[in-house]
Amino acid sequence: MSTIDQAAPAADTTKRVPGHVIYRRVLAERTSYALAAAGMAVGPQLDDSAWSYLASGGIGLGTLAWLYAKTKDPDQGLDMLTRAQRAIPFLTAAGTYVANLITPGFNWWEVVAPAAWASLMGWMAPLTRSAGLVLELSEHQAQTDPARELTYTEFLAAKWQQATGDGTRLVSITPFRADRPDFEAVVVAQAGKAVPTFTEVQLAAAFDFPVGTLKMWPVQGSGPGRMRLVAHPTSEDTEAVAEGLRGLWESAVAAPGGATPGVDLIDYRAEPHRIVLLVASPPGKEIRLPHTAICSAFGIDDPSRLVIETDGIRQGVVSIYKTNPLMKVRKATVEDLTMDSKGRITIGVCHDGKPARMRLWDPGQGALRGITAGVTGAGKSVLQNLILAAEKRSGVVSWVGDVQGGMSLPEAEGRVDWFAKGPVETLLMLTAAHAVMKYRERISNEMGRGDFALNRPWPLINITLDEINRLLSHPDEAMRKATAYLIADIQKTGRKVGIGIRLAVQSLHLKDLGDDDAIRQQGKVGALFLMRTTSSSTKEMGLDGIAPAGFQMENIPARIYENGQIEALFSGKDDEDGESTAGMAHMFLDGRAKFMRTFFAQKVDGVYPDLIALYGDEPPTGLTEGEAKAAQAGAAIYGVRHTNPYADCDTLAQAFSDAPGSKPTASPPAPDADDGEGDEAPAPFETPFGIPFGDSGPDIGEEPGLQDQILDLLADGPKSLKQLREALPSFQPSSVSNACTQLKAKGLATSLKRGHWQLTDS
Repeated sequence: MSTIDQAAPAADTTKRVPGHVIYRRVLAERTSYALAAAGMAVGPQLDDSAWSYLASGGIGLGTLAWLYAKTKDPDQGLDMLTRAQRAIPFLTAAGTYVANLITPGFNWWEVVAPAAWASLMGWMAPLTRSAGLVLELSEHQAQTDPARELTYTEFLAAKWQQATGDGTRLVSITPFRADRPDFEAVVVAQAGKAVPTFTEVQLAAAFDFPVGTLKMWPVQGSGPGRMRLVAHPTSEDTEAVAEGLRGLWESAVAAPGGATPGVDLIDYRAEPHRIVLLVASPPGKEIRLPHTAICSAFGIDDPSRLVIETDGIRQGVVSIYKTNPLMKVRKATVEDLTMDSKGRITIGVCHDGKPARMRLWDPGQGALRGITAGVTGAGKSVLQNLILAAEKRSGVVSWVGDVQGGMSLPEAEGRVDWFAKGPVETLLMLTAAHAVMKYRERISNEMGRGDFALNRPWPLINITLDEINRLLSHPDEAMRKATAYLIADIQKTGRKVGIGIRLAVQSLHLKDLGDDDAIRQQGKVGALFLMRTTSSSTKEMGLDGIAPAGFQMENIPARIYENGQIEALFSGKDDEDGESTAGMAHMFLDGRAKFMRTFFAQKVDGVYPDLIALYGDEPPTGLTEGEAKAAQAGAAIYGVRHTNPYADCDTLAQAFSDAPGSKPTASPPAPDADDGEGDEAPAPFETPFGIPFGDSGPDIGEEPGLQDQILDLLADGPKSLKQLREALPSFQPSSVSNACTQLKAKGLATSLKRGHWQLTDS
């Protein structure tokens, strides 16, 4: 039999009853003793016949015989003591009554003896005590006063007393938090005895807590008569884990050959689901905290459970989580996306529970630049939509270039001032933005202003370019060069006139940014969001200059699992069993790196209804009149930007030859019967490279023999651009498109509808 079982009464002899039931039984028993005492004093004086002797003597002898019979069963040892306790009132009452009978006459002690007997029995209450009644505890009931509420510490002490009996006591009870049942206490044994050894099951049963959430340790400086009891039913025993961290850090991390030799653990803090470590490198040494090596030292296979932050000099903070701290994130509200006086909005939650804020603009610096990098499915679209909705709510002019033809950010279409689809319209939008920038520069110079002031006189313009890597690596060299120039120039000089620009790409590799390091370096000056990328590219992202010194980052996995990725792989779980990490990102801002996640958004039928609702129903903020004229002069399509007339064009030559009211300046075709007299073609617009966008001259798409081969193919009947490209595999698709445009400019081919061609004289 275990120690706890020995200390407690037999399970079948105890009854849990409310406190008022015990109180009533004791009162009834004491009342019966008082009445019996009165009878014992008066009865012998009124009747001393043989029947009185037989009755009183029979009660005493019968009680003794019944008690003797119980001693014959060896298995009733504990029960025999209970029977003896119940026999005491009857034996003593019978003895007192017989004594009064055999005494002649009346003596004063014949009254005192029954009164003393009643007082003694009333104090002992042997019948009620022998019944094995146990107080039915609740947090709203006191043992002696039902009107008083038990405190939690009294409740715990009483529960322990119920479970273990009188062998030990629970003292120094200290709850960890007022809103949680977790507590610590000291178990004290009787004088001269040791605290028994309790199993985890016995400890859990004492308080009805989950098995394994209570542990006992020796009390430092005390003997075996005292033990420390710690209960964590709602969280793991983080304190015990933290106590072992110092030794683990010294042996596996800071020791020679460890993850980061020489880095000391200065202090730590235990929270319900997090351990926070304050570490520092030796004086004169720059701190280095390799993420993967530290994960390995602590046995962590989910890198998102360990977050490292440093001051860039010699101190750092390492946060170790029981599970990923960003598993569940709430939805955004209008208040989150409303810009404050410092230009900030809230786009998500940081790993430590603080709001993740970014600036739409800086009152001290002007417009901002930024880059968001992440593969498909990493959460770039949700992040961009949150920012765009915040810009609309905050009176910012938003221009969006969706190089993927409008598929990346469909929620923004119609809700921003300009939503450009495809590479050509995006480049034309950049051209218009560049013209507006030059206009603002000229006006600012005339006004003698050096910096941008919000809405005095112009609103803030932020340009968002999604999947811009498609345009920076476009097969048309002229488009690549023009795009790179315009982006770089707006990045450099747009800040002071209130024009910011953000890029969204697959990664920070130079190949995704047109091999232009200036674009990458300028973009990293603002807010940089590094989401999940390809696993082999994380360490080559060019984080120099933005990440704090000593910061090392591992890629965010596609999915995270409750028990770790390796356990999921070993058990053969499907990929869908894990939780997607979409929206998780490392945010680099103001020289600090924060692990965060954007607000949650649910996709329905290919779009995000929650994000659409956040845009609001008000019309988007647009340009002032002077800026609109500058934008129209810079790109003739600004006035018809909401119709997206060039979304499916591949080259600028095709775009301008198809533009309404525009006619090429070289080799104009003969007018058709229903063309009318036609208007005079607008003057060509000169790009920063001197390329006449309005001039479809013979230098574009002019490859030897290509136009002749296209004419031969069209002689058999109309054909789509796709059919022409398939029939001419030796030529670049863009060259085929350019050649068709040149044939149209020469009057030799006609476009039936977008993407379909035939001979002019067909």
